[in-house]
Amino acid sequence: MINIIGAGPVGSYLAYLLAKKGEEVQLFEEHTEIGKLVQCAATFTSVLSDIIPLKNDLIINKIKRMKLISPNNDFLDVNLKKENLVLDRSEFDKYLVNMAVDNGVKLFLGYKLLDINENELIFKNKKIKRDILIGADGPLSLVARKSGLLSKRVFLKGMQARVESNFDKDAALTHLNIGEFSWIIPENENIARVGVVCKNNSQEHFKRVYDKVKGTKKIIEYQGGLIPLYDSSAKISKDGNTFLIGDAAGMVKPTTYGGIIPGLLAAKILAKNFSDYEEEYKKNIEKDLKPGLLIRNTLNKFSDEDYNSLINLFKQEKLKEILEKYDRDFPSKFLFKLLLKEPRLLKFALKYKETFIYK
Repeated sequence: MINIIGAGPVGSYLAYLLAKKGEEVQLFEEHTEIGKLVQCAATFTSVLSDIIPLKNDLIINKIKRMKLISPNNDFLDVNLKKENLVLDRSEFDKYLVNMAVDNGVKLFLGYKLLDINENELIFKNKKIKRDILIGADGPLSLVARKSGLLSKRVFLKGMQARVESNFDKDAALTHLNIGEFSWIIPENENIARVGVVCKNNSQEHFKRVYDKVKGTKKIIEYQGGLIPLYDSSAKISKDGNTFLIGDAAGMVKPTTYGGIIPGLLAAKILAKNFSDYEEEYKKNIEKDLKPGLLIRNTLNKFSDEDYNSLINLFKQEKLKEILEKYDRDFPSKFLFKLLLKEPRLLKFALKYKETFIYK
């Protein structure tokens, strides 16, 4: 029996893949309702459609342009060859859980994992035989902690609000000097998801990006949560019977702090072969997380002047074409191409070379 803790998108998708292979799978979720707690911007590149066939009613908007704004209010408009998808995150979660259940997964709602020992998973008023255990239980994963896999994890804070105002529904905005990453992502002409990721002072950084929304505005609801920083030294499996995936394993892009795409890709690897999981993960997914971390560590040291210079450099058509062609999920495919096209980009890496280890 395979026991998966956490029925978020990654845990549910993994359960579906395993059940489709004929495995017996139990999926445990501490909440009594799927998709109730939303903690991310739920905006994805076209890669998501390549992994999972999406129903049209899950997609509430399609982003055609990314607008990167520098501290001096200069900007770069990137026309996306493949539209980004803004999903109804709650319905997306339910969709994946239903896929799992329809393929034979046993779903247990309201089952909060309290403890783990050598032979049992201990829930309130119930004990389950341990067997194969997979932690898809988020950044503070109890599976990781009890299995000695949590390591010295660094967390950031994500804070987001759904804001009512007037927006260009085709364009997502990023202000490059607010927090570690900020966004204004429209759901339609009247509502956008406005948020920021930062190490500290999340309310202060959120106010800065919220103040960038023009005109009369109103906050509909707040959302947010902890985000684990990717760590290439972290272990994601133990003893051949315990595995971590998604946020529980720190599988988060260091550039934009999205974790669902890396988690879904890791689910495909784990479902294929447990014994090769860690090796294949490092070979196929870390090749994009590692350069992403180098980019992030450099950007975290940028001055306003650096950001202004960066936007100016990227206005060149030869660089814009690369940004427009490649999905941001895979920096390994375009980072070297950018450096070849514009060697002056190396000055930023050389200037901040000491930041290649996160501090």
